Amino acid sequence: MGAAGATVVLTSRTAQKGEKAVENVESYLANKGIKNSKIFSLVLDLDDLQSVKSFPASFKKLGLGEISVLMNNAGVMAIPDRQLTKDGFERTFQSNHLGHFVLTAGLFPFLSRNKSTIINVSSEGYLFSGGKFDLDNLNGEKDYGAWTSYGYSKLENIFFTQELQRRADESGDSSWLTAVSLHPGAVQTDLGRNIAGEEKWNQIKNNGASPLEMTILKALAKFTLTVEEGASTQVFLAAGADGKLQKGAFYENMKVQKLRDFAYDATKANELWNVSEKLGGVNFNLASK
Repeated sequence: MGAAGATVVLTSRTAQKGEKAVENVESYLANKGIKNSKIFSLVLDLDDLQSVKSFPASFKKLGLGEISVLMNNAGVMAIPDRQLTKDGFERTFQSNHLGHFVLTAGLFPFLSRNKSTIINVSSEGYLFSGGKFDLDNLNGEKDYGAWTSYGYSKLENIFFTQELQRRADESGDSSWLTAVSLHPGAVQTDLGRNIAGEEKWNQIKNNGASPLEMTILKALAKFTLTVEEGASTQVFLAAGADGKLQKGAFYENMKVQKLRDFAYDATKANELWNVSEKLGGVNFNLASK
């Protein structure tokens, strides 16, 4: 989107990482002969609801006006043990769903009433949920598994998208608001640190991989997408899907995909919304501006 001249606001857990991200984007664009001075960065930690709730005020200070596209793209994957955030929630649940829910509620008044798109990056990993969704186990208090927890969170992304669109339709906001979710594919990002382990992942990044590790990484690379390839569907949706963006839909490879039946459970989606409001301490009122 930056290549098309859009104003882009990136988020990072620290100001230093944010500044580096802006530099990387500007350098990437410069190599393509593109100059865009409208790339910004703000601090946002989804594992800290105070940070999330203060973000809208930080965005307002930038004076950039309305938001046309909100991309909820952050997340963690396959954390080997049950970890709690400073807010007391299981980390996968808060990083992948609750933090985004609270953030979207806070930024909702800033969305352009002419046309806005909310893009929630989910995954085919929702299948790891096994079709089960227990609202009494959102924090893994009854049962925690690295991959099942990830699967639940990706199913939550889908439920959030569908319920957001349903409520928008009921409130009369559907004329300007479109919410979609997607599977980006298996992408070569730092999410792999949770599989290899934080210490080992950092060793590989900083010191390089051993011959055996390099062989494994090369083999995996044949089945994963580059970051650019993995972002293609997000960019496609942010650009409007050639004018055919389907409200509430789930996309993969820039096409609408049918989900398993359990992923269309409107009752569960509504219940998750209500619980998310309570746990996040927000009132997500779609009628407010």
